[in-house]
Amino acid sequence: MITRPAVRRAHAARLAGYSFLILFIELTLIRYIAAYVRVFGFFVNFVLIATFLGMGVGLLRARTRAESGWRRWLPALSLVALFAAVKLATLIRISVGDDKGEYLWDVLPQGGFGVGLVPAVLVLFALTAALFIPLGAGLGREFRRFKALTAYTLDVAGSLTGVLAFGALSALRTPPLVWFAIALTIWVALSIDVRRGLPSALPMLAGAAGVLALVAWTRAAGERWSPYYRITIGAAKNLPGPCVYVNGMLHQCMVDFRKEPFLYGAYSRPYMTIPRVDTALVIGAGTGNDVAILLHRGAKYIDAVEIDPVIYSIGQAQHPLKPYADPRVHVHINDARAFLRTSTRKYDIVAMGTLDSQTLLGGMSSVRLDNYVYTVESFRAVHDHLKPGGSLIAYHMSPRAYIGAKVFQLVAVAFSQLPLADLDNRELFNLTVVAGAGANLRPLSVPRVLVAPVQLPTDNWPYLYLSEPTIPMHYLVALGGVLVIAAVFIGLALPGAPRAIRGPHDVALFGTGLGFLLLESKSVTEMSLLFGATWTVNLMVFAAILLCITIANLIVSRMERSALPVLFLALFLALGIAYAVPADALLLLSPVLQWSAGAGLVALPIFFAALIFALLFRDHPEPPRALGVNLMGAIVGGLLEYSAMALGIKTLYPIAAVTYLVTLLAVLRWREQHSEHQQDRQGERGRNQPDLSPVVAMGRSEGLHDMA
Repeated sequence: MITRPAVRRAHAARLAGYSFLILFIELTLIRYIAAYVRVFGFFVNFVLIATFLGMGVGLLRARTRAESGWRRWLPALSLVALFAAVKLATLIRISVGDDKGEYLWDVLPQGGFGVGLVPAVLVLFALTAALFIPLGAGLGREFRRFKALTAYTLDVAGSLTGVLAFGALSALRTPPLVWFAIALTIWVALSIDVRRGLPSALPMLAGAAGVLALVAWTRAAGERWSPYYRITIGAAKNLPGPCVYVNGMLHQCMVDFRKEPFLYGAYSRPYMTIPRVDTALVIGAGTGNDVAILLHRGAKYIDAVEIDPVIYSIGQAQHPLKPYADPRVHVHINDARAFLRTSTRKYDIVAMGTLDSQTLLGGMSSVRLDNYVYTVESFRAVHDHLKPGGSLIAYHMSPRAYIGAKVFQLVAVAFSQLPLADLDNRELFNLTVVAGAGANLRPLSVPRVLVAPVQLPTDNWPYLYLSEPTIPMHYLVALGGVLVIAAVFIGLALPGAPRAIRGPHDVALFGTGLGFLLLESKSVTEMSLLFGATWTVNLMVFAAILLCITIANLIVSRMERSALPVLFLALFLALGIAYAVPADALLLLSPVLQWSAGAGLVALPIFFAALIFALLFRDHPEPPRALGVNLMGAIVGGLLEYSAMALGIKTLYPIAAVTYLVTLLAVLRWREQHSEHQQDRQGERGRNQPDLSPVVAMGRSEGLHDMA
């Protein structure tokens, strides 16, 4: 006999299972789609927004009854449609266009016909959102079986497990076939109806088989998966040696300089200006070409920093000169800014390889992986790691003149001198910059194109590839398309056009979703700046945010609704402090205090925001719909995050503060309405009760008579 506690535990497991799947599949799609559809790498934040949209629509449509007919086929159909679109996108040419606002790496023709960038992105966005609708509906059905905070805590626990599980698979360098096999197995298990048995999961089982077949078909021969890229090795036209391709795009070639004297001369030309190379730091060491050059020139100690462990391992195993096998070389798998922040060693030379991130953006922001390397503050950190007679060599592939001008002027500002520039070294790079002592050995002749007025990237506006502070047109058009798709999805989810937001309570929940997404995006970028843009830092940030939410849920269960104004005041104070304290001020502290203070500045606003949402959510009469409304707000927050391109990342805090101010006004209005409702109910009860005053008066008179 199945006991009631056992049934409750089963439903709790199902709720956590749906939450696990939503986070796990979201992270999987962020990695997978961008790896095969290169242009989608510029829009990976759209996967996050699509997740919120699909999940929110599913929650708004959640019902307790089991799905039947076509609804049972919807998950399978949406899965197959999405992955068929991904496969199709690998076979056609996607035209980037000529947007002058931001440089996008050229997308080579892959077929006989092409489609525009924005239509391709929006199709993938819509199919991704559709995929999460059945997951949101399943989550909503399980939500109704528990009290609001209990359900929300189970939801967060499942999400945290999904993040950690995907992080473990990334650390093990597993391929997508493993990710999807795990996710689809769990989804099939959740699709089984206890009353119908295994046949009820047959549609989902068929869809899972189709998806795994498509994933296996799309897979390229010999591909490897790092925590950042899909990596393949092959030959390149007019370039020697085995070459590394990331997400299908040429990244670097491993050159045997013994057989390529012309390339050796091109590579080593900047080193001819360097008086001393005893100790060296190579940032963006890749497969080891720069390390090989420095070893040949007699370096006695080399620190080689590379963020991608798989690219390093390829160089270690396959570079013909075996530079990483030399005992003088010390390898650090780390982010460049993180290494510069924690290392105290000074060098005769710092060599910066081409650290371009190709099409790779962070999963929750519009900031590319390499953006914090090319800022004024970053080059000043490089300058501080040079000995008094030290030199910098920076290579860059600058496909547009304004990008090269930015790199040149960043070095000039950081070193307080005009650097030496080489625009003729086109065999490998189209810009080489030398600064420090090495720039003083020959007369300077600076090309006019490098001193044209440009907006220099800073840690607050780290956009090397933007010509100026603006939101590029391709983003604006795509964001408008996302809003249209969201309106259509919500309209289909709520036939008859009922209001998704019903009163100030829902307005407050919408505002908390919008504000929290901005805080979350800011926390990811802030922690990337402080501790590196590595996948492990991002994993820890996501896990810490979910842990903050869990702690907030436990605290709120013992709090009164009257605490809301105090929590808002604490949130505004935390936002003010986080905005006022610049990130580089923490560099004056010890590493332990940097972690503590940095985590505190980022975590406090998120913690108070989580407390506010938990209190509002706890008292909502329809928890699944409340969570859906909150996710609708998060969609708008995800779109507003792109405003940082025009206004700077720091402005996300003021925007969040204004959002929470409007939310506070909605909360005060809701409390006022609730108080009026309570008074009306008490008055209604009084009117419905019989008038007992004559009886009471008679009793009193009888009592007085007896006393007399």
